[in-house]
Parts: sequence; structure tokens; C-alpha cells
Amino acid sequence: MSAQLLSSKVVVVEEEPRVRGIPSVPTSVAGAVGLTERGPIGVPVLCSSLEEFEATFGGFTPDADLALAAMGFFENGGTQLWVVRTVHYGDVQDPLSQTALRGSATLLADAAVPTPAELLGAPVGRVFVQDGDTLVVAVDGGAPVTATVVATRAELVSAGVFPTGFAGGEVLELRVMGMDQTVTFDAADQSVDEVAARMNAQLSLVSVSVDAGQLRIRTDLGGTDVGLEVTGGDANVVLAFPTGEVPGGGNVAMSAEVTPDVLAGIVAAAIPGLVVDVVAGALRLRTVSTGALASLQVQPESTLDERLGLDNAAHTGSDGGAAAALLVEGKDPGAYANRLEVEVRPPTSGEAGTFDVAVVEDGVYREVFADLTMTPGAARHVEAVINAPRGGSALVRVTDLALPGAPALGVQTAGLAAGDDGLTGLTDNDFIGSEVGKTGLRALDTIQDLSLLLVPGRATAAVHNAMVAYCEGPREGLVFAVLDPPAGLGAAGIVDYVLNTAALGNLSEHAAIYWPRVKVLNPSRSVFGSSDQLVVAPSGIIAGVFSRTDGGRPGGVYDPPAGIDKGRMFGVLGFESDEVLEERKRDLVYPKRINPLTTGPGLPRYIDGSRTLKGDGNFPYVAERRGVSFIERSLKQGLQFARHKNNTEGLRAQVRRTITAFLLTQMNNGAFRSREPDKAFFVDVSDTLNTPTVIFAGKLIARVGLATNKPAEFIILRISQDTRALEAELAAAGA
Repeated sequence: MSAQLLSSKVVVVEEEPRVRGIPSVPTSVAGAVGLTERGPIGVPVLCSSLEEFEATFGGFTPDADLALAAMGFFENGGTQLWVVRTVHYGDVQDPLSQTALRGSATLLADAAVPTPAELLGAPVGRVFVQDGDTLVVAVDGGAPVTATVVATRAELVSAGVFPTGFAGGEVLELRVMGMDQTVTFDAADQSVDEVAARMNAQLSLVSVSVDAGQLRIRTDLGGTDVGLEVTGGDANVVLAFPTGEVPGGGNVAMSAEVTPDVLAGIVAAAIPGLVVDVVAGALRLRTVSTGALASLQVQPESTLDERLGLDNAAHTGSDGGAAAALLVEGKDPGAYANRLEVEVRPPTSGEAGTFDVAVVEDGVYREVFADLTMTPGAARHVEAVINAPRGGSALVRVTDLALPGAPALGVQTAGLAAGDDGLTGLTDNDFIGSEVGKTGLRALDTIQDLSLLLVPGRATAAVHNAMVAYCEGPREGLVFAVLDPPAGLGAAGIVDYVLNTAALGNLSEHAAIYWPRVKVLNPSRSVFGSSDQLVVAPSGIIAGVFSRTDGGRPGGVYDPPAGIDKGRMFGVLGFESDEVLEERKRDLVYPKRINPLTTGPGLPRYIDGSRTLKGDGNFPYVAERRGVSFIERSLKQGLQFARHKNNTEGLRAQVRRTITAFLLTQMNNGAFRSREPDKAFFVDVSDTLNTPTVIFAGKLIARVGLATNKPAEFIILRISQDTRALEAELAAAGA
């Protein structure tokens, strides 16, 4: 900034700071994947207390390892828990393939009204379709009308001449539905049939045939999103496929699996006299006409009827009678909804055309919504009130079935039924999940400040290895996994599991395993039986101890979460295996880097170890590894200011000063073995690292060395006889 000074004045000029502040990132934001009573599936939800967890995910169930872990996490000082509910998926790459079902009930209109003919199919996430699939429906006694799925395939035809004259090594490059593929030919590929065979052997998603002496490539799937293109390669000089993308066509994006909404649009456009929509994942057909003459029938020659759960019976309307007006479902899929009843009562206000709705769980009134109406667009419309994101129901959702005239609901009670938790066929993959589908662990990908990972109660080799791989791979070593022991293992069993079954020995410094499982007070005898105590997986409790230690003081992340002070576990009454109380048994597991949970006379139950799985890494202890991860994440975030600036000596000096200032603060917080900066750390952003070659490559390199703390695992006392008085007497005697 510059200014012409015309008179005496004080001029303020703001300059860029020579040292940037680096904010400290959170260290104990936990993410947990598991089974819950209810709640959204495959969606991370932040819970800051057990009450918040229960409001979204419900209470305890026989499979509720995650609810028990949340209880232990918050009881031991945890403050932020991202929860992901999982169920069994038909395909973990497709979140819509989850198998949990909503319980449901239908409420009836108060007045007798003419009704349409109606047919409701089965709830389906996606439907497999092919080109030419049909739904044939007769409406109001008329001739059957056909709705057809059209999914034409993309194809290319060669104008090549044979024999090809290939010498071997020629390539053809294609893009099939967005995926690049290459065919490499051999000198033996001279005839059209030999070339077709070579292409079929090396290509995916397409089929190559010979038609009248020409090569024809056709995509295996059809639809408007299907494309086929020859993108290059010297083989096309001979084969002469046309260039440029050739699209598929039709009325679906891609044949394979489509949503019911897509099919609803196809059927509605093709068959007059029908209203077609989707209710709770199920295709619903209704006639525009009402009364006893209204009718519809799906014909048996249809190919989509069974896949959509539509029967072939004749359905008719009514001139007047009790008509379904409101569909009530569990807000989330799950068997919990089967314990719900919905009561429709006279309106609180007494206003005509309105009514109250109460939600009852196990005979207890949970929610009441007053003075509702079936009139769409009204302020108290039943959907707008009960389905409201804030202030709406936590237990149910409703769908207005749009009866003609919008009659109010009659006084009635209906119990929800057919809810299912989706646990049949549950596998490790349902917890591990998929990057494509953002299921399981990968549902946490969007949580940027995640630092702890647990999968309570799913202590299997596949899940444990997937947790470690997730922390090291997609999370770049900035998330730490807390591993549970399998149930029922003694000292020899847990050693065998770690070293042989799961092959976790020396695997990673970004994870730690604890043993054994622990006993806590039974939180629900109606769920878990009459015993006073319950054996649970310890990972939630341990993650809570981590959080409590981190927040205990500035720099708490550098304190080992172990020992009778920092490692104390609240709420733990005992251990699944009493072997952990024997020192010789702990001597068996600890050298294998398994952290015991134990106690002693007059001592609390505590974590008796702070080792990661890997002993020969840079940072082999829990607090050491987590502390360095905290420094790395903080520096990564705090140095964003330097990106895209000119790589000058001034910028490099600013980076060095910024890192140094941050590390000085961490030194004062107890991060390092020394309180003297020269002994605690070093920061190198010198020209030796940042050579012209490095700078021209667009890089700025800073090297940071940290003298991290090591815990005192063993306290050694050397005790001997005190002979100082005898030695003094002998010395005085000249002996």
C-alpha cells in the first residue's frame, strides 16, 4: 500500500504476517460402524451425548454392540461420536440394496368416498430390467395396453479388410461406458473370426460378433447413458471402425437395475387412465376413475410384474366405503416399528375436518400431533407436520394417499407390522463397506476431522484388517483404529488370534488391540436378561478414555491413555477372562503388543498398556503415534496459506517460522522429550532440500524432526542391603 503524503498524519499500513497461526485440530473425534435399533442406514450422524444417540438410533437390542459402545464412550469422557448404522446389503456397492424393511400400517378415511381401483406392489430398491421388458395393464374394462422398457445398445461396425496383415503388437483403444480398454493383437490374428475372438477375450462390457464378414461391437447393456467409442490405436488403420462416440438409446439410462421411480414414469406415459407413483419404495397403480366401475388388472404376459410384486388379479374401486387415506411407516427401516401403534383421535381444537395423531410405543405414549388435516398445502397438513425435519416425529413418517376430496381420518388405532432389521445374511463386508457405495467404513469418508475408528463387537480378522487398511490408506495415517478382542479368548487365544488368525502382529502403528472384553452393569434387563452384569466389547470405553485424556489438559493427546490415572475405565466392573489378573498371563500377551485391561488390590480397572500393533515403526506407542498424527494434521491444515504462492526464499522462511512457532507451543504442552527447542525438534526448509529442480517441479519441501516422548512401561527397582554405616566403621578403623 502506498499513499501520497500531503500533510502530517499517521498512516496505517497492514502487512502480511511473518508467522501464521496454526489452529489445533480435534484429536478425539470418533467414528463407529455397527448395528443399532433404528436410525438412518449408511449415513454418518454426529452424536454429542448418549441422549442424542438414543434420539436418533434408539436404545438397546440383543445385537446392540454399538449402543453399548456409545454408552461406554460418553461415560468415559467422549464428546464427539459419528455413528454409521449398517445392515445386510445385497451389494455393498449399492446402498439401495440394503435389506432392512420399514414397518407400516394404513389409516382409513372418516367418510365413505368413491375410491379408485388400486394395486400396490412390493418395496424394491432397484429392479433388474432388460430391453423389451413389459408391464401390460387393462384399465376400466378396456383392452390391455403395454408399457415397454426400451434400452437399445450402442454398436460399431468395422469396414476393415482381411487378412489384416498384423505383425503383432498392434493395439485398438476403446472407451466403453466411460471405461478405457485396450486390445493387443497377435500376428496370428489375420481373419475376421480370429480378430473377433481376440477382442472378446480382452474386452469387458461388450460383445464382438461377425456379421456378413464384418466385425460388429455391441455393448452388453443398453440405455441413454451407454456409450461406445474407438479412441485410438494403430490397429484401427486396418480395422477401420468409425471414430466418435456412439450412444445407446431408450427410456432408461442403463439396462440392468433401475429405480421404481423410473418405471413409474414409463408406465404412466404409456398407459392412459392410470396414476402411477411410488409409495415407500413400492410401485402403485391407481385408476383416474373412481367408483365400482373403476378397474385395473396387470396381465400375466407382463415380464415385470413379479419383479415389482404386482399380482394379476382384477382390482376394482368402490362407490363408497372405508378407503385407505394415510400410509404410516417407521421413520427408519427396522423391527422396532413393529412395537408402534398409531392412534387417530378427535381434534384438540374441535375444528371440523381435523384430527389428532398419537404414536404409542409398547403401550407408552411417545408423541402427539394435534389438529392435523388431509388438505395438501395447509399449514397443518399431516405430511408437513409429522415429517418435518425439526419438530416432526422421531419414530414414524407418513404418506398422504391423496384420496379425492381429502377426507379427514376416522377415529381408529392401527399397529405397524412387517418391519425388519435386515440382519439376515449379515457378513463382514456389510461393516467394511465400499468406496463406490459409501457403505460401512466408507460412509465415514466425508468426516474430515475423524481421528478414531471403532467397529464395536465385530472382532473378526477381515474387519480388523479392513480398519487398519482404511486408517493407513484412504485416511493417510491420520486416523487411529481401536480394535476389540474376539469374545471368549484367554491369553493364549488372543495371542493366537493376533499372530495367526488375523495376522495383526507388527502390522501397523495406526491401530492398537486391547484384551479382554469387560463387564459392565446390565443397562436393560428386559433386553439382556436378568443378570446384573453384561460382557461388552471395550472399544467404546477405550475411545472414551482417549477423549478424556486428550481433553484433560492442553497437549493431553501426548499423554499415554494408560495406567491407573489416565487409563482408568469408568463403569467397568470386571473382565471376561480373569487370566488378565495374572501377571504371568499379561507377560504372555504384552510382548505381542496386545494391551491388557486389568486391575489390582486397591486399584481401579485400567488400561495396562499403550503399544500400537507395530513395534519397529517410527512411533510405536499409542500417545506417540496419535500425537504425531495431531501435529501432521494441524500442519497440513495450517500451511494451506502457502499453496499456489510463488516459491521464494521469503515464502520458505515464512513456512519455517510458522512450523517452528507451532512446535514451540507443542513443546511447552509436553509433546517432546526436552523443553529445549534444539533438542526437541528441528525444521529444515533449506536450499539443500529445495533445489532448483524441486522448485521447478512446483514443490516446496519442509523436513520436520520430532523427539517424541516414550512411556515408562517398566519401573525397575534395584534393592540391596544398606551397608553405609558398616563401611564407615571399617574405614575409621583403617580396614
